[in-house]
Amino acid sequence: MACRVAAFGLLGWLLGSSFFTSSSRRTERANAATVSTHLQAWTRAPATTAIQLDLSVVPDAWVVDWLAALRRSNHLVSWSGSPPAVALATEPVADPQGGVRIDVAAPSGATVVVRDEGGVIDSARVSTLGATIVTPIVIGAVSASVGAQRAMATPVDSAPVRSAVVIGGAGWEGKFIVSALEERGWPVTSRFSVAPNVDVTQGAPLVIDTARASVVIAIDSSIQSRAAALERFVKSGGGLILAGPAAQSGALRGLAPGAVGARTRPTVHPSDTMRLGTTGFYPVTSLNAGGVALDRRADGVVLAARRVGAGRVLQIGYDDSWRWRMAGAPGSERAHREWWSRLVASVAYVPPSPARPSSEAESSAPLARMVDRLGPAQSLLDTTTSRPPVDRRILLAIILSLLIIEWGSRRLRGLR
Repeated sequence: MACRVAAFGLLGWLLGSSFFTSSSRRTERANAATVSTHLQAWTRAPATTAIQLDLSVVPDAWVVDWLAALRRSNHLVSWSGSPPAVALATEPVADPQGGVRIDVAAPSGATVVVRDEGGVIDSARVSTLGATIVTPIVIGAVSASVGAQRAMATPVDSAPVRSAVVIGGAGWEGKFIVSALEERGWPVTSRFSVAPNVDVTQGAPLVIDTARASVVIAIDSSIQSRAAALERFVKSGGGLILAGPAAQSGALRGLAPGAVGARTRPTVHPSDTMRLGTTGFYPVTSLNAGGVALDRRADGVVLAARRVGAGRVLQIGYDDSWRWRMAGAPGSERAHREWWSRLVASVAYVPPSPARPSSEAESSAPLARMVDRLGPAQSLLDTTTSRPPVDRRILLAIILSLLIIEWGSRRLRGLR
């Protein structure tokens, strides 16, 4: 009789607890290493169960999704700790020889290790603005690790490059800019003025449009007659490089990153080896709204940039970089070629890439994604005792055992 009463008592308790939830919460705790092992039990636990996570790193994306689902089913899910804020972005380099630019944001002073599926690519110490690594090729997904925290991203396909348009008066600077870009593999269209109303052209007919050109390079103020077309080109995403005195044109001052001062040139002896810094240049004396100085010398800013609409404008003070190529130290020809190619790649128009599937970008910013799914860090104020949940299968087994014992005792009494 006692076994039957106990069995029906337990059965009644199970039925009652399923209809009437307790107002007190039981707190379950876990850390980043153990959270995945508790998910199934937490899913079967009543909604009064509070889940508190103490995290030093962000769990895997699927774990965060599971926790978010528990949160939506009225479980109280919260987390505390200080996981590193790591974010990773990859984009193709606008260069005929390809390449991938990897940008990493992480706490200042942290050491970040960048890998792909082939192994370690590089490591860097993060400065205030993050770290950037450019690699000629990547194999599969790219990951960035700061300690135990890892962010992952899948690079997009290589960027298709269009022609670079060089416009200005005929001279050594334009000639060697074209040579440097062609040697790098850029398709180049050029138009050089040799006399009033007399131009020498190279390549396809000159059309300043993002459908055919990625970037326009102006080497002097003769570009001002095309100011309206240039403004449309830049605002629609095209890149513009204003070299030397090109930004002096009044028609282009609205696009230029800054105002141009008088040309200066350091004293150079015939026996000196030419460097980029020993060539003449037009300093940027003041920056326009949105202009950013990228390189400075004692005489002023020599490299400045600005975003205009969807495009970018780069202003270069140097107007005779060809001297560096022709009279520089060994390797100056290659250095001149790579320098100009980097400048062009930094502003060149690249057609938009197809949108990535959401699964590929899930963990490119793990902490930001977790905050979006679970909310900001907070600690539970619940002071109830943390105890493991009662597995209802065990209770059902006890009820069944009690009923079997009660049935067996009745049968044994009948045998007497």
